[in-house]
Amino acid sequence: LLSVGKLVKKEKLYTRFDRESRAYIMDERRTHNRLLDLFKSHGGHGLIVETHWLGKFMPKRPGMVAIVVRLDPLILARRLKSRKWPRRKIWESVEAELIDLSLYESIKFLGKKRVIEVDATLKEPRRILRETVRLISAGKGWDGSTPDWLLRYDPVELSRKIS
Repeated sequence: LLSVGKLVKKEKLYTRFDRESRAYIMDERRTHNRLLDLFKSHGGHGLIVETHWLGKFMPKRPGMVAIVVRLDPLILARRLKSRKWPRRKIWESVEAELIDLSLYESIKFLGKKRVIEVDATLKEPRRILRETVRLISAGKGWDGSTPDWLLRYDPVELSRKIS
């Protein structure tokens, strides 16, 4: 398992530290080059890369599949709050979940056939793993069934709830 966030911190693949969000700002070019090296040294097969978004930093590889793990925005906010994340960063993550940003970026990057979506809301990790393995084995990709959090939550009301 390769965590992009941990790799960026460990190998100082960032341009600066943003105090307000308490996050490192990734140097996309350097991260891209480092990931290319890691993919080559690993042979490119069976490597799991954990990240919360896909961008120019991610080298596209044959056979690459994105697994987008979804979570109810209110549950997400509570988890991030318990981890003492800054309020602004919590809202950015909740907002991204509300509008399907990770799913959209993954489909844009890899196409629907190479994207799998799993709703992790109220599920145990083993169940999520079984569901993910089943979906990968089926090889069908994204089927268009997405949790529509905007039908469930009004963004203004939700922002008040989590503030």
